[in-house]
Amino acid sequence: MRGQFLAPPVVHLHAAFAFGWVLLLVAQTQLVRIRRVRWHRRLGVVGASFAAGLVLTGVPVGLWATRRDLDAGLGDVARGQYVNILIELAVFGSLVLAGVLKRHDREWHKRLLLLATISVLGPAWFRFRHLFPAVPNPLITFSLLADAVLLVVIGQEWASRRRVHLAFVTVAPAMVAVHLAELFLSQSPLWLALARRLLGEAG
Repeated sequence: MRGQFLAPPVVHLHAAFAFGWVLLLVAQTQLVRIRRVRWHRRLGVVGASFAAGLVLTGVPVGLWATRRDLDAGLGDVARGQYVNILIELAVFGSLVLAGVLKRHDREWHKRLLLLATISVLGPAWFRFRHLFPAVPNPLITFSLLADAVLLVVIGQEWASRRRVHLAFVTVAPAMVAVHLAELFLSQSPLWLALARRLLGEAG
């Protein structure tokens, strides 16, 4: 907002896809609420395109951010997070794809797309570290806070339906497990070896 952020065009394109995805999610839920299902289906094609764009631009953005952090001296921290970025993109893309394939089953469809959105809150919320520098272990703290949104969603569903859909019983815990693995394995020899291979580093 102060005009001090400099990045390649692909970073801004990635941000546009991410922001557009959130706006579309809100619009789609409202279209269903007012029973404009035909428009909802038409916009679904746009949503799928935005999701694909988010994933495809996320790869070069992750590479740019990793090289920037390596140049800043973050070393293995940057390398481990690069693997995490690729996993996050894969999780988001897989959940969106599953949601598209389940588009004729509205109960699964809407929950899978909601889970896909929650799955990428971690990287977004991690940026709050700039506003709250005193927060300890910001990567872990903000990532767990992002996943905690699931508790709100599940709590609301239980309050309104007195039961929890199978998507929140099976897919949501698996998603959280992946996030925890990312957090606690990002500095492991396996993660770092994979990162060096992906980055084309020798040794």
